[in-house]
Amino acid sequence: MVRRFALFTALAVAGVVSLVGSMPLFAQDAPATCASALWLEPTATPEETADPAVTEITEPAPVWMTTELTDACSGETFALDDFAGKTVYLEAMATWGPPCRDQLARVKEAAAQIPAAEREEIVFVALSSEVDLPRQVFAEYAAANDFPFIFAVMPAAMLQVMVDDLGQEIAVPPATPHLIVAPDGTIGEVHTGSASAEDVLALLADAAKSAAS
Repeated sequence: MVRRFALFTALAVAGVVSLVGSMPLFAQDAPATCASALWLEPTATPEETADPAVTEITEPAPVWMTTELTDACSGETFALDDFAGKTVYLEAMATWGPPCRDQLARVKEAAAQIPAAEREEIVFVALSSEVDLPRQVFAEYAAANDFPFIFAVMPAAMLQVMVDDLGQEIAVPPATPHLIVAPDGTIGEVHTGSASAEDVLALLADAAKSAAS
C-alpha cells in the first residue's frame, strides 16, 4: 500500500545527529544529550522551504502523521509530519518484547553504516504501542539499550487510526512492524518480521529513489 499526502508543516531540521554515545535516563537531567535534540530543532518555516518534493504534494496527511507526540528523552512535542522532506523510518514496538529490542539493535547497526552526509536526512522514530507507558520509563529503555533514535509513546487514538489506515499488524509489536515515509511524502508498506541491517538500508535506499523519480 503506497500513498501520498500533504505535509502541512515543511520543517527542516538542523545538524547531524551522532549515532553513537548514550542518552540520559531522564530528560530533565541532561536534555542536550538526547539523540533527538537536533532532529527536533526546526530551521525553517513552511514559507521558507522550497523543496519541490514537499510543495508538490496535494493530498491531506493522515491523522496519525499530524498527531502531537512527546519525545521520551527531551519532553519536546512534535508530529511525524514535522520531518517533511526527510526520510523517516518508523518502528512500532513495545518495551516488553525481545523481538522489538533485537530489531532496534539491527536498525542501530544500519544507521551506523550510513555516511554522515546522508545521515542527517534520515530520521529514526520508535513508537511504543504501550499507550499508558510513562515517558520517563521509555527514556530509560532507550538509554539502557543505547538506542540513538526518537522515542515516543503513541496515544490510543493515534494507534487506532494507524490500525485503520495501515492494518492490524502495526499494533502487534512482536511482529516488528516497520515502514518508511519517503521525503516526498510517500508512505511505504508495513513490513513485518526480522529485518537485517542490510534490509533496513535497502528500504531507505528505495525510498530515496522513489522520491527522486
